[in-house]
Amino acid sequence: MPRPRYAPSVASRRVPNAPDLLASYRKAGQASADAAGEAIGGHVAGATAAFFDVDNTIMRGASIFHLAVGLARRHYFSGHEVWGFGVKQLRFVLSGAENLEDMASATTAALSFVEGRRVDELLALGEEIFDDSMVDKLIPGSLALAQGHLDAGQEVWLVTATPVEVARLLARRLGLTGALGTVSEIEDGKYTGRLVGPPLHGLAK
Repeated sequence: MPRPRYAPSVASRRVPNAPDLLASYRKAGQASADAAGEAIGGHVAGATAAFFDVDNTIMRGASIFHLAVGLARRHYFSGHEVWGFGVKQLRFVLSGAENLEDMASATTAALSFVEGRRVDELLALGEEIFDDSMVDKLIPGSLALAQGHLDAGQEVWLVTATPVEVARLLARRLGLTGALGTVSEIEDGKYTGRLVGPPLHGLAK
């Protein structure tokens, strides 16, 4: 009988040294900033801006999980994969904090799914999924706070570890200035299955 395979513990993994880690975070942050600049046509930020996270701030739970549920309903994910997402989602909702191991696992699964798929296909699906699975997860109090900043003439940006495509979608549908998120590598209009740096988390933000 084959022995079960377990993911290596954090302690057994190679821990990058501080300069490597900082360079990696810097790369993620720069990639996200570059993507945001392209999305808003080189717009120069105003003097005053407010920044909001997405998961458990603008939206209840993890936005990548809600995206996964929507994709599963369209037969892009298996039930087993969504169950794994669900366990992490419950832990995230109860703790209110991002778990780095869960984030890495979710990112790996998402990248595996999108590899070779067209960006425009995923963007169109994201629009549908927002209406079907995300809009009812928005937190009214946070939206009111964001609107207050806009009414005061301030910019409002989302800064999140969720994929930048999801972050941009939320910002646009909510009437916000823009969004910074985790950037996936794209070649010839398709996802390569790799990230540009690590997820936009911690020091990368």
